[in-house]
Amino acid sequence: MKPRKWTTINRRRAAYRAKMRPLFLNALEKQIKPLYDLIKTTPDINLIEVPDLDNSQILKAYQRLYRVVAVESAMTDRKLVKSNNGIALLKNEDQIIQDLILADIDNYLATEVGLTITAIGNTSKVLLQNLLKDLVPKIIEQGIGTGAAQTMLRDQIKSAWHSARYYRTERIVRTEVGRAANYGSIKGVRSTGVAQNKHWVSSYSATSRPEHMTDQMVDIDDLFDIGGESLDFPGDPAGSAAQTINCTCCISYSSKDI
Repeated sequence: MKPRKWTTINRRRAAYRAKMRPLFLNALEKQIKPLYDLIKTTPDINLIEVPDLDNSQILKAYQRLYRVVAVESAMTDRKLVKSNNGIALLKNEDQIIQDLILADIDNYLATEVGLTITAIGNTSKVLLQNLLKDLVPKIIEQGIGTGAAQTMLRDQIKSAWHSARYYRTERIVRTEVGRAANYGSIKGVRSTGVAQNKHWVSSYSATSRPEHMTDQMVDIDDLFDIGGESLDFPGDPAGSAAQTINCTCCISYSSKDI
């Protein structure tokens, strides 16, 4: 089995990214509804502070992403390795493996992804605090009535947030689709028990990190050395943000006998 090229692997991931963007755009919009509600009920906009945000839709979007992307990547690459090594699929094998991988994903969502969702909420809160700090004094200076001031503040926050959420959605989706696909892939391939090498597959694009433009090949249970960091797969949450955010690298496999 020879390693697949980046363009082949990325074609499927591009479809996942297109599918997941609307989920995260909607989740980020609903996240700040508590602020809109507070503006509506606070006549003196100078007293408004950013309330606790609603991260429930962010969590649901992450759950959907991982349960689709990671599971399908695991099952696809598992089947590919078994087929290329002449190993027949057993009856009900797919369902058993899928259930095991789903259990792993739920644990992963509760630990690694939970921290990421908290970080997204914290970033949103800081962005909104900065918006209030900038917008409220300017609106008050205009000397308009209470209702008009509330409406203006809401509309200006909505406009600024509209732009911010598109940028943030793209970064989240690019990062997490790749991470989920690589995470699921390596889980699926390891579940075959077939001795494999794994390959770091870079896009070699203009935006690739220099340290990611590598053709490293290691045993499937060993770690890649990327920029001095030990990573199990591209996007591995054990790595720093500097080595994982916006990473579009993929993982591929080859049999030990080539």
